[in-house]
Amino acid sequence: MTVKRFKKILRNLHVNDNTQIPDKTSENYDKLYKIRPLLDLTTQACQKNAKDSSSQSIDESMTLFKGRSSMKQYMPLKPIKRGYKVWCRCDSKTGYLYEFYIYTGKSKTGTEEGLGSKVVKMLTEKLINKALEEYHIIITFDNFFCDYTLMQYLYENGIYATGTVRRHRKHLPVLVKTNQKLAKGQYKWRVKGNVSFLVWQDTKEVLLLSNAFHPKVGKTTVLRTQKDGTKQEINCPLAIKEYTKRMGGVDHFDQIKSTYSVGRRSRRWWVRIFFFLLDTSITNAYLLYCQNKNATKLSNLEFRVSVARGLISGFSSRKRRSGSLVNYICRKKNCF
Repeated sequence: MTVKRFKKILRNLHVNDNTQIPDKTSENYDKLYKIRPLLDLTTQACQKNAKDSSSQSIDESMTLFKGRSSMKQYMPLKPIKRGYKVWCRCDSKTGYLYEFYIYTGKSKTGTEEGLGSKVVKMLTEKLINKALEEYHIIITFDNFFCDYTLMQYLYENGIYATGTVRRHRKHLPVLVKTNQKLAKGQYKWRVKGNVSFLVWQDTKEVLLLSNAFHPKVGKTTVLRTQKDGTKQEINCPLAIKEYTKRMGGVDHFDQIKSTYSVGRRSRRWWVRIFFFLLDTSITNAYLLYCQNKNATKLSNLEFRVSVARGLISGFSSRKRRSGSLVNYICRKKNCF
């Protein structure tokens, strides 16, 4: 496809009817109206085509956008510092994206208290019945989302969870306020209701809440590199080791998605979200393809090329001589 043809198609690309946009003053106003139909279809497809695993993680993902938009966020500690913030719930092992919500900014009241807790409740709402009826589900998240009230809520709804917690959160034990220094590998814990609180001394102090692992059960060790390069085993609670093991689902999804991203620059704010949804669909399809043991093993790039060839069905905008055939070169024999 030529550049002019690609730009012409992109210029005339629309997902929703612009003439039906609600007024900003109305109650039905939606900031994501222009992309809403595709958002709903993608969310439904992600949940429909894969069964929820027993170990999942919740975190935030950033979609690059440097234009003007009220939904644009600035995250200085992220690799992508400016763009749209997306709350994601992914499988801890494969990185498959089950559910996501795009953050549209502060509400009309301007208050943002308990935002992290609201996000976790929103992303786990569809897991409540599954967790009670089918099997136990363990959710992990970082200190932006975690507090005692949320942990107790998840336990009462049959969902186990583990997460690091900030020192200033409410309902934490008096142990947090004491400045008692622990030796490396030592830890202290307290239990309130169905939630356990744990302080473990690594290179830095680690604070953790969990309703899935009791601090008394399952003591283990982890390896730490010393200054001379040697490895040393130090004591570690099972809850912290399991948290480290299960937390990287969203980061794994971001890594696979960004390897061969289809995103392009655009002045229209919703086009970047459109490319995010397209990348999400391809990445989830690739992760499901990798789980099929009978399929031919393809890399991420080869899989994307195969999908593109299947969509265009051999079409080419280049003019060729009569009688010449289009030949596609692929290293894999069974690549369609």
